[in-house]
Amino acid sequence: MCLPALSASIASAEGVTCTAAAVDHSATVSHVHDGDTVRLRDGRKVRLIGINAPELAIDDKPAQALATDARDALREAISAHDNRVGLVFGKERKDHYGRTLAHLFGPDGENLQAELLERGLAVMLTIPPNDSFADCYRQAERKARCEHRGLWSIPDFASTKSAELDDDDAGFQLINADVLRISRNAKGLWLTLSGGVLVGIHTADLAAFDKTELLALKGVPVRVRGWLQPKKQRGAKHSIRFYMRIRHPAALEIQPANGDSKC
Repeated sequence: MCLPALSASIASAEGVTCTAAAVDHSATVSHVHDGDTVRLRDGRKVRLIGINAPELAIDDKPAQALATDARDALREAISAHDNRVGLVFGKERKDHYGRTLAHLFGPDGENLQAELLERGLAVMLTIPPNDSFADCYRQAERKARCEHRGLWSIPDFASTKSAELDDDDAGFQLINADVLRISRNAKGLWLTLSGGVLVGIHTADLAAFDKTELLALKGVPVRVRGWLQPKKQRGAKHSIRFYMRIRHPAALEIQPANGDSKC
């Protein structure tokens, strides 16, 4: 069976909403940069809310697995309707790069993020306050994971162990590890994972989590997802190599003890 995200309510298939009652804006796409970023004809760059797609090659970094497939799939879905899309903006309308944050829909109401997730060409990523359609995206990813589609058909993709991380493994990662230590202070709650990964949940984000469950995670195998940053913390009881901030329960999953983390 598929494991739910920690403290995340998993709606039944009938209760999950993937469609929008109305879109905030209609636009024409002029260019698809990759599987989660497009440019509109009016010049705005739009980052799709709720997903993270593999990165294309840039500078000296090679393309990640299925990055081209994800870009082409999004391009084909958009071009099927003469590049016309509907946008549902996030509560937070811009990211720190100045990109517009929005969910993209086809003219017939199809949720383009959900389509990429179901094909295994992106992974779910929920960042408050832009958590609309989170249940839809969680279910779409689970379907791809359980059916070993796309990224989930790649053995190493969903089983990156924290102990195997290299110093150049910064960036978005899905990591499997054991919780070694739990601590809390005025700034938030901190999970020290095996392999030298520190996961931080800031005080402002803790309200979305079940703190009793978090405090019971010591010794539990988990999968965390988010942006990994190199961090050197010497002299600590557990040497810290990386830091990851998570902001939503969907970023933290309890894993089965037998290590089968795919579904």
